[in-house]
Amino acid sequence: MPDVVLTAIIHYLDFRSIMFLRKVCRDFRTFIDEVVPSSSIIGLGLTVNQERIELALEDSLAEFRKVTYSKPDQELAFWKDLEMILKHQKSHLEYFTVDLEPPENHRTLDKSTLEKLHSEFLDKLQNLLTSRKAPLKAASLNLVVGDQNEIMTILPNIDSEKLEEILLFPATGPHMRVFKLDRVVETVQWKNAKELGTANFMVEEPLEKFTHFERCRICVDTISLKLLRQLKETFFNHPTLESFELHHEPHYKCRELKHLFEQLFEGSYPDEVYQDRWYSRIPGNSEEVLSIRSSYFDWITFSRCKFSEIQRSII
Repeated sequence: MPDVVLTAIIHYLDFRSIMFLRKVCRDFRTFIDEVVPSSSIIGLGLTVNQERIELALEDSLAEFRKVTYSKPDQELAFWKDLEMILKHQKSHLEYFTVDLEPPENHRTLDKSTLEKLHSEFLDKLQNLLTSRKAPLKAASLNLVVGDQNEIMTILPNIDSEKLEEILLFPATGPHMRVFKLDRVVETVQWKNAKELGTANFMVEEPLEKFTHFERCRICVDTISLKLLRQLKETFFNHPTLESFELHHEPHYKCRELKHLFEQLFEGSYPDEVYQDRWYSRIPGNSEEVLSIRSSYFDWITFSRCKFSEIQRSII
């Protein structure tokens, strides 16, 4: 079969079909390995626990597919499959997800034991990512991990020009704890991304490490007048900042937060869902205002809105 004909056929095949074609005969395998046709995969997810590895593939030419590999018997097959996927992944992924599931008894394990649970998997994954000729292109990176070290095995190997969204979640469950990110916030991937989403852990890095995002959601331990004022001034000085959501431990009383809002913002207006919303006019901007909504108990959101949308409701 002429190469031009085989190339035309491969163009219409999803990635799984190309891999099947590769196994038909030596000539097909040699041709595919030499040409390395681009994959049609648009989403890639890896979920790992002590018993198995799950590989989730979203293909633009085929239905969503999930493959499960038992550990340790099928680990080698998984790494061969993933190596082939990454080799053919030339276009950018819509998302890349890595979920490191802890064992059921993780609350009884010490920190050093938890850190070693997925170290071998992450080392192999890091080697595959760093061995690529170009960084992996992904618009969204979703990591469910145990600590900063695990983030750093993956994040620096993602194309910083393509990465738009970073989502971070702790692998050890919903209980709040501090998650150090001092090395993560210095990466070019972090600095170039447009959106950050976090949940179930608190950050301790300075606010300015988060205000370059267009949309941001973080958890903090303490809500203070200083923090709110700093965020307000950031909105005034950064017109690209669209929304910033602060989650906090639910220990603030409604009256305490209202007192802070009264000192900082121009006024309030009624809202059918959130009872009260607060606002401040943006200096030099006659069309938009800074709008603040809060549950008063566990989150506060800063965002921009048209002044005309709230003008009639202002108290």
